[in-house]
Amino acid sequence: RGLSRTFQLARGFARMTVVDHLLLYGQHQPGESLLGALVGGPGATEREAQLQEKAWAVARRLKLERIVDALPGNISGGQKKLLEIGRALMTDPQMLLLDEPMAGVNPTLVNEIGDHLLALKQEGLTILLIEHDMPLIRRLCDEVIVMADGAFMARGDFDQVAAVARVQEAYLGVVRA
Repeated sequence: RGLSRTFQLARGFARMTVVDHLLLYGQHQPGESLLGALVGGPGATEREAQLQEKAWAVARRLKLERIVDALPGNISGGQKKLLEIGRALMTDPQMLLLDEPMAGVNPTLVNEIGDHLLALKQEGLTILLIEHDMPLIRRLCDEVIVMADGAFMARGDFDQVAAVARVQEAYLGVVRA
């Protein structure tokens, strides 16, 4: 419990469904210990039912319920990003580290993912975002730290860092004469 992260390249296990991927990340599963896997232990059935309900709740929240039985190879890149976020949410994190959640995502799904992230932020989840999508950064981030090639460039709110000439040149496409 604490920090959970997503990866820039959303991947999955080829033979596991979307809901299986969510369940894989559920915490305190009866099969986590050898003894629990062999005998089930007290409360195993109830815990598995709780994890099933939680996985379905996460799927509904992220609008993945229509594809819960799909395999990762049969869903879009944006849906894979949502699945990555869902897997992270199954761990009940206090902080979510997102590595370029919009990379390779269809523009229409970018807005939907942004809506989900904004809702999570408004519910109190701390989000650490590594991203190049400036409108998303403006929308989600209270504080922005800009780096280029591993070097610090600027820190402040979006408007403050967007006013820095080096940031404009590196990320906003501004060319200075």
